[in-house]
Amino acid sequence: MAASFCKQANPLISKSNVMNHPAILSTPIDSIDAFRVSVPLTQPIYAIGSLITAREFIFARVTAGGQTGTGFGLTRGASIETVVDRQIAPLLKNRTIGDIRAIWQSARDTTRMVGDTGLFARALAVVDIALWDVMTRVLGVPLWRLLGGRQQDVPCAAIMGYYRQGDQLSVLRAEAEALVKAGYTRFKMPFGADKALDIQRVAALREIAGDKAVIGLDANAVFDTPKQAATAWRSVERFAPAFLEDPFPGVEWQQAMEMSRSSDIPIAFGEVLSSPDAVQQLSAGIDILRPDATHQLGVTGYIQGVGRALEHRTPIFPHYFPDIHAPLLGALGGWMTEESPFEADTVGFWQMRATQPVITNGMWRLTDAPGFGIDWDEERLTRFRVKTKT
Repeated sequence: MAASFCKQANPLISKSNVMNHPAILSTPIDSIDAFRVSVPLTQPIYAIGSLITAREFIFARVTAGGQTGTGFGLTRGASIETVVDRQIAPLLKNRTIGDIRAIWQSARDTTRMVGDTGLFARALAVVDIALWDVMTRVLGVPLWRLLGGRQQDVPCAAIMGYYRQGDQLSVLRAEAEALVKAGYTRFKMPFGADKALDIQRVAALREIAGDKAVIGLDANAVFDTPKQAATAWRSVERFAPAFLEDPFPGVEWQQAMEMSRSSDIPIAFGEVLSSPDAVQQLSAGIDILRPDATHQLGVTGYIQGVGRALEHRTPIFPHYFPDIHAPLLGALGGWMTEESPFEADTVGFWQMRATQPVITNGMWRLTDAPGFGIDWDEERLTRFRVKTKT
């Protein structure tokens, strides 16, 4: 449902230099619209014990100064647009594009009695991302440049090797061969659901990718104890995996920190945390930090959350959505981003882009286009939009 506000012309919106034209930041926010989009997958996948045939996303679009900013994230099956409409959209009334931090803080303050995690964290994230996108579009600059970065190539890992129907090893080998041919040298694959099969899967990927390739193992919280996680890791250690991601559920982040401190297994964790404070604490005791702006209260929350990791040079490897995270890495620093590439698609996000990002030899090229630089396929967004009852 779209919420419209005051529409007031601003003579400075055509100027792009915020230092010379600070009044641009007084451009009023005109409207916000939150909705869901369901994208069918070309090949179903198995994840967390379920067969996934489509991916559902939450979108928020904010208009201001003749520009539209777009925020997005996964719904994980929740009606996040309702939270946006009821708890966050009203806070944008009579606000300007320069009020991002004030809106973010006000949103958190108003949920004091119900909490600012879970669905609310995702709802605020999608709106905050849209606000950063529209502000930088009105200013005419890419987000990474506004935040002090420089144009560069960001290392990009390929998400691949999901459990699929049919001959598991043949499917994995075909994906790996296609990705290597495309130039990828960094990979992340699910791990832990089937010990005997996983040994064969990791061995096959290492064989195809070569000795120098980075291979990360995503456990999807399948283990209950550090002993279980360590036993599974030892079974494939000879194939030199780079890290073990999410061995435990998100609420067990302190257990992940303890395993990181007490073992020689590199632990990656953090994607499901929604509090910047928890992300900061995690940064002090984890090997690899996995932030996610779409769950951690948006770009504003991401910046606040990763500060400690940047200070202590903890490797930062954001969770998916490289269209958001590659610019943040380019501006603030970090290890690498990740993509679900066409060669091994598990998310379907590419279907909503009119033009695809430039990824050469596994390096994501930051675009010089304003905002996050995404060229949306509006026809497909309309076609995939979930119709809601009125």
